[in-house]
Amino acid sequence: ELKPDVLALNEVCVPLQSARWLKTKLKERTGIDYALVQQTRVNGLAPVEAEALLTRFPVVETGNLDYRARDMGALLARLNVHGHLVDVYVTHLYMSRGEDALRLYQVQQLLAWIDSRDGAAARIVCGDCNATLDMPSAALMATRFRPSQTAPTAFTPLAGADGAVSHPYWPRMDRCIDYIWLSASLSVLESAVCFNQA
Repeated sequence: ELKPDVLALNEVCVPLQSARWLKTKLKERTGIDYALVQQTRVNGLAPVEAEALLTRFPVVETGNLDYRARDMGALLARLNVHGHLVDVYVTHLYMSRGEDALRLYQVQQLLAWIDSRDGAAARIVCGDCNATLDMPSAALMATRFRPSQTAPTAFTPLAGADGAVSHPYWPRMDRCIDYIWLSASLSVLESAVCFNQA
């Protein structure tokens, strides 16, 4: 229904090829042929999950960054958006129950990588940052980018086949730890949380 121009995804299942499945279903249901950019996690998690991006815009260039910490990384797709080059990054930082020092280290690497790349008219960083804005890692991101929203985005526990609930230690949708970070050259016209209902 949303027919997004760009859809950033975390925790894409590599064995099930869930990003390719979404691409196929989007074409069937909307008629739009999205381009898929996908980057697996590194080391032991490479066969398990990935970050992914589906986009309607032409992909000019792709890249990836290995944080060399907890098998995590980031992907980049440089898109041609109506003649303007826009860099879209997708990342997933260290788990929210872990120490923020590791997320801070990952954010420092991400920002250094972004700084090493020129030529983009705008930059967008999407992902599960696993930190609220009062934590050092998210606060560092906020010195360079602004979030499109701060509405609660996590957590939505799921029940498995055996009835066990994932993440039972958190209430549903209790805080914002997932972000769309925007560079200064972009303006937000509207923002909302989606996919928060069964």
